[in-house]
Amino acid sequence: MTTLAVLDERFVREPRPSRLHGNMTTVRLRALVTVVIAVALTVLTSSQTFATTTVPTTANALPAVELSATPVGWVPVAFGNAQISVPATWWVLYDSPPCPTGSPTGEVFVDPPPGVFHCPAETAPGPSTTASFEPPRSPLSAVLGQPEVINGISVYPYPAGPQRSYLIPSLDVEITVDGPLGQRVLRTLTWSPRSVGLASGTAPAVPSSWRPVTFAGLQFSVPAGWPIERTQVTPGLGTICRTQGVAFLGPTVTLSTDARPLVLPFCPRIAPTALQPENGVQVDSGLRTEPAVTLSFPTHCLSFHGLTACPATSPSYSILVLKVTVPGRSKPVYVSIGLAGSGTAARIVLYSLREAP
Repeated sequence: MTTLAVLDERFVREPRPSRLHGNMTTVRLRALVTVVIAVALTVLTSSQTFATTTVPTTANALPAVELSATPVGWVPVAFGNAQISVPATWWVLYDSPPCPTGSPTGEVFVDPPPGVFHCPAETAPGPSTTASFEPPRSPLSAVLGQPEVINGISVYPYPAGPQRSYLIPSLDVEITVDGPLGQRVLRTLTWSPRSVGLASGTAPAVPSSWRPVTFAGLQFSVPAGWPIERTQVTPGLGTICRTQGVAFLGPTVTLSTDARPLVLPFCPRIAPTALQPENGVQVDSGLRTEPAVTLSFPTHCLSFHGLTACPATSPSYSILVLKVTVPGRSKPVYVSIGLAGSGTAARIVLYSLREAP
C-alpha cells in the first residue's frame, strides 16, 4: 500500500504576539463548544516538535475547494489552508500593515505583520469594505460566540471588538471583515488548493494525456498543453511587476539552471488588484532561488518516491514552493507549483515527482 508523509501546517508557523481587540466581554459558550475550542487552541499553540510522519492512505478524506463559493467576477485569495474570494477590482495587499490605501472599492490585507500600527492620514476616502486574513491571535484573547457553518467549515465569531472577526480553527486562520460586502466575502470561505495538494491520502493517478518532464535529476508529469520554457536566468516567482510569490502568470513549465540572476525591469505603477490563481510549474536547479522572495521552510517534510520535499511555509498563497532533496545531488532543487481551481492538478504534479530514470 502506498503511503504519503503528512505535513500539518498548523505546526509550522511561529507563534505571534497577542493582538487584542480591546476590552472584551466574556461570552459563555455551551460546554460542547468550549471543549471544541479548547482542543483546537491547544493544538494551535502546542510545543513545536516535528518529525516525518507516514500515515496509511486510508487516513482521511481530502479537503475540498468549494468552487461555487466564488461568484462570477470575483477572484480567489488564498492564505495557507484557507481561501476567500473578493471582487476582481479590489486591492489585495500581502504582508502589509492594515492601513487603508484609498482603494474606493475594497481591500484585503493578507498576513499583515502583528502589532499596533499608526497609519498615516488618509489622502483619499477609504474603501467601503475591508477584510483581513491572518493567523489566529493568542488564545488569551479567544472569547468566542456561537459557531456557524460556512461551506462545511465551522466559524467562531469574536463577539467583542470594533469589527467582526472570526476564528476558523480547522484552517488555522482568523478573518476580519468590515463594510457592506463583509458578510458576503465571509460566505466565500473554503479550503484552499494548497490544503488539497498537501493533504495526506492516496497518491493520485497521472492522466494518460499528461507527459513526463525530466530536469535537474527529477521527473514529473504535466498536462500535454502546458508549454515548456528553458532558461539560465533565475526567474521571478510569479508575475513580474506584481507581488512576488503570490500567483503564476499562466500554466507554463519553466526550467531554470539559475546561472544568471534576474534583472528586474522598470515597472510602471500598477494597482495591486487580486491576482487570479494559475496552475504551472517552475524548477530552479541552481544555488539561488527567488531573489525577490524570502522562503521559510519547516523541519517537517514530505517523503515519497525516494525524495524528501519540504514545502515552504512562507509565502503560502497560490504557489507551493518545495525544497527537494534528490539522491546523488549535492544541492537541493526548488520546485514551485501553481495552486488553482480545485487543487487537483497541483496534487498530481506534486506526487508525480520522482528521481529521473
